Amino acid sequence: MAPVVSAVSEDVQEVNFYSVDVDDSPKLASQYGVMSIPTMILFKSGKEVDRKTGAMPEPAVKDFASQ
Repeated sequence: MAPVVSAVSEDVQEVNFYSVDVDDSPKLASQYGVMSIPTMILFKSGKEVDRKTGAMPEPAVKDFASQ
């Protein structure tokens, strides 16, 4: 997913993208209930508004990020 997210982050510049390695940050993964990899969580104003689990093609990631 990293190359897809990187490409989308260049096109959708009004959104900040962050990547978390759940092996390095298990408490954070637990805090957000991440049970599967990859999991994408969309936040607006600091609150979770949507979540997707599983690999997605670039157009789907763009749609997700542009909500």
